[in-house]
Amino acid sequence: MPLLNIDQNVWLKVYPTIAANVALFVYVLLRRPALKTYLIIFSLTTLADILVAGKILPLPDERLRTPLEYIFVLVGDLRYILLLAFLLYGQKTLTELKAFRLTGDVLRPTLIFTLFPTLLVSAINFARPGLLLFPRQKFLAYELIFFTLTLLWIYVVLPQKNIPEKEAGFLRRASLPVFVFYGLWSLSDILILSGIEAGYALRIVPNLTYYCGFLWWLVRVDARATA
Repeated sequence: MPLLNIDQNVWLKVYPTIAANVALFVYVLLRRPALKTYLIIFSLTTLADILVAGKILPLPDERLRTPLEYIFVLVGDLRYILLLAFLLYGQKTLTELKAFRLTGDVLRPTLIFTLFPTLLVSAINFARPGLLLFPRQKFLAYELIFFTLTLLWIYVVLPQKNIPEKEAGFLRRASLPVFVFYGLWSLSDILILSGIEAGYALRIVPNLTYYCGFLWWLVRVDARATA
């Protein structure tokens, strides 16, 4: 069975993402969980992301596709970075997170850390012009940077902050899928760049975790935190 680009198969990426996020949107409207505002916003952005990436949503100009897809990468990371901005850097409570008021002490770290991986990849590319010649090499650099940042946030920065255990536990549990998708994406791209096509098949797991699993996982984490 050919594995080249199997991770982009619509039955393995696009349709599961649409189903998972439509189901989440309906669930939030009916059950109104504590993180309802957050979940509504990001279920819709994830849907928009996959509709553009899967070429289901037509664009007036195909030249818009690349910048739009880049914006959706940032928005996808924003789902996690906002949690960090509220609880780790803004040192707000879960109640304030659920109210989802974006004050300056939340927006500042959000902006910095949303752009930081891209800026660092650009700096590496500038300093070593021959190091990141191909798009997948840039993807790998980005993935490794975000995986490393998540390690630092959870195992270095979080223990140094005076954050109640309830909020700290929420962040630790919310980080698990981030480790999964950025860790497996990195491994997959290392395999692909080494000429091993199984890397494309492995990418199916982080794709589903990122597009389908992350927000549903937060529903579970939120329910546990408010139990």
